[in-house]
Amino acid sequence: MRSIIHNTLRLAILALSLQLWQSAGAVRYQDGDFVYDCNYIWGHLEATLMLYTGDQSEVTVPDSVYYQGHNYPILYIGDDFVHPFSYNTTVTTVHLPATAVSIGVQAFDNCQQLRHVDLGSSLTSIGAYAFNGCSQLTQVTMRGNLTDIGECAFAQCSQLTSLTMGRGVQHLGMAVFDGTPLQTLTLLNPEPAQCDGTLSNDLNLYRTCTLVVRIGSRNAFLAAGGEWTRFLQIVERAELGDINADGSIDVADINILVNMMLARTEQDQSGADIDHNGSVDVADINTLINIMLGIGTF
Repeated sequence: MRSIIHNTLRLAILALSLQLWQSAGAVRYQDGDFVYDCNYIWGHLEATLMLYTGDQSEVTVPDSVYYQGHNYPILYIGDDFVHPFSYNTTVTTVHLPATAVSIGVQAFDNCQQLRHVDLGSSLTSIGAYAFNGCSQLTQVTMRGNLTDIGECAFAQCSQLTSLTMGRGVQHLGMAVFDGTPLQTLTLLNPEPAQCDGTLSNDLNLYRTCTLVVRIGSRNAFLAAGGEWTRFLQIVERAELGDINADGSIDVADINILVNMMLARTEQDQSGADIDHNGSVDVADINTLINIMLGIGTF
C-alpha cells in the first residue's frame, strides 16, 4: 500500500511539474544559427543556448533573443543534457555574451578546431568536461566573476600550455587539467581555491608547470596544503596592471599610468602597456579601470 501511495504521489508531483513548466512559457526557438530554450520563470525572462547550427569559424553568441515581443537574455550556454558546441568541426573562436552566467556540462566537449574562447564578464561557473578534448585550444579569457570550474573542464586540451585564472575562482573539480600540458598556471585570487582532488592524473603537471601567484600570497598557497604544495615551482609575480608591484590594482597604478603618459616619470613600460598595443595610452587606463571594477580581462 505504501509503495502505491508513493508512486501516486510521484506521478502527481510530475504532473504538477509539467503544468508549471508549461505555464512558465518554456519554448524551443531557432533564430538564425542558434537554437534556444526561452523561459519565463518566477517573473523573469531567460534563455538557454541549446545548439549552434552554423558553419562559421568565429562565433559571437548574442546577449539576448527576441521572441514574441520580448527579449530573453541568454544566461546559460547548454545545460546538463544539451551540449551546444560539442564535436563541432568548424568553430575556432567563440565570444560569450556579458549576460551568460553558466557553461553547461560538455558544452564544448571535443570542439575540434576551437582555439580561443572569451568567457564573458558575468560567467560564474563552468560545468564538468566543458572543454574536454578541445585539442586546438590555446587561449581562454577568464574574468573576475568566475568562481567554479567543474571536473575535467579543461582535460585533454593538448595545445593549452598557459592559463590565467581570474580573481574569483574558488573551486576546481577533480582532474580539471588531466592530460593538459600546462607550463604556466597563473592564479589571480590570493586565496587558494578548494580542489576536489588531483588537478591531473599526470604528475608531470606538478613537475613542469610553474604556479604563478600574486605578490605576497605564496605562503598562503603553501599553508593550504593539498594540491598546491605538489607544485615544485611556485613564484610570485605582480598582476598585469599592478604597475607599482604592491600586490593590488588601485588608484596608485592609475596615477603612475597618467604620469608615464605625461612623461613625468621614468619607468619600465612593459607592465604598463596593458592592452599590448605598443604604447601606454588612454586605452590602458580604461582597461585598468575595468579591471578594478571587475569587468576587465581578468
